Amino acid sequence: MSHLEIVKEVYRLFGERNIPGLLSHFHKDIEFVRPGNADIPFAGTFQGTEGLIKMFTIISESIKLKAFTPEKFFTNENMVVVLGSDTAEVISTGKSYTSTWVQAFTLREGKIDHVKVYLDTLTIAAAFHS
Repeated sequence: MSHLEIVKEVYRLFGERNIPGLLSHFHKDIEFVRPGNADIPFAGTFQGTEGLIKMFTIISESIKLKAFTPEKFFTNENMVVVLGSDTAEVISTGKSYTSTWVQAFTLREGKIDHVKVYLDTLTIAAAFHS
């Protein structure tokens, strides 16, 4: 699989909520960086497989995704950069948000070993306030 195909497969598996399948495409030493302050429960740096499981658990317990759309893909050597958007409802407040994002994937040995997310943290944090 090409790097682009791996990233597209990860998005497909995420859409199906197939976390075990999704995890198989991440390197055991993955570092996944999501911006934001303590208002956003799934902000932070998540390391390794256990960190990813924790991140996906926090996301599923915090929000109901209404839409998650990767829109444009760019590749360069060992990187894939994706532009997209999502809409979600915060479970604790019932408030919804829509955010555009950029996700930058770095791959090594056919696995994703680093992800950095760029998004509108102010909009998301506001939805977590009642």
